[in-house]
Amino acid sequence: MDNKQIIPIFFAADEKYLPYLAVTVRSIIDHASDEYVYDIKVLTDGFSDEGIAALGRIATENVRVQTVDVNEVIANSRKLLRLRLRDYYSEAIYYRLYIPLLFPKMDRAIYIDCDIILTDDIAKLYFADIGDNILGAVADESIPKVPPFAAYVKRWIGIEPEEYINSGVLLINLAAFRRERIFERFSSIVNQYNFETVAPDQDYLNYLCHGRICYLPGGWNKQPDPNNAPDEESLHLIHYNFYMKPWHYDGVFYGDRFWQVAERTEFYEKIRRQLDEYTEEEKLLDRDGGEKLAGAAGELANTPGGFAEVLGSPKKG
Repeated sequence: MDNKQIIPIFFAADEKYLPYLAVTVRSIIDHASDEYVYDIKVLTDGFSDEGIAALGRIATENVRVQTVDVNEVIANSRKLLRLRLRDYYSEAIYYRLYIPLLFPKMDRAIYIDCDIILTDDIAKLYFADIGDNILGAVADESIPKVPPFAAYVKRWIGIEPEEYINSGVLLINLAAFRRERIFERFSSIVNQYNFETVAPDQDYLNYLCHGRICYLPGGWNKQPDPNNAPDEESLHLIHYNFYMKPWHYDGVFYGDRFWQVAERTEFYEKIRRQLDEYTEEEKLLDRDGGEKLAGAAGELANTPGGFAEVLGSPKKG
């Protein structure tokens, strides 16, 4: 095993997301190659001993899983940064920005969210040729379809809606990230301006890395949209983004694939109960949340003082 190529994969999660993290990891294991060692690191501000033990039970001979405590890093950041959050986002969304700093000797890594299943070997993503770009990522297919979000991205952030990436799946060129001082520039902008945003870390990454993003095929971050389904050969990763979670709603596109993986984890019954117990009131809150987010995007699109106006158009490379 020591001579095998290491595939570093990062998550950001707390124990609340452990069941879904387990499903994602199970899907990675299902498609893992014996040629590699998949080194999964979960950036977290806290897991119980029981949760850590559960992660240990998920691991296999060539898929390692461990937690990385970020409490000290985040505590220091709270002193230095005025991080802005909104809606259902937690501070964990910013953890991915710390990967280049936490692992200074690592040159390349994958970051993925916990509401994902793999349908292909994630090593293929790791070895994707992104040149000297800072990120390999997929353009968010939903943005151009929703006028308030499209207007927000174009006017507030300053990029074309078709070029706006979803940060739930990232191939990060850590060496370039450090060389271009992305975290330092992020820190400076946050402290000086602390812009209102719709998707906090994602908007900053889009602005700071624009022109240095390699756009990956859509099958590497496929949202559950039946109107834009790739063929099976082109489908590599399903991302149950935003509110459309199979553990909250019946009939989610690609939901059957999620359950096929979930039933082979120790959390299957717990996740099934969540589907049964998710209330109409909670579903109404989801709909209201989506409408409010679109409303906020539309309002910011028509408000002066965004990234593009204050800082200028993002770099083209």
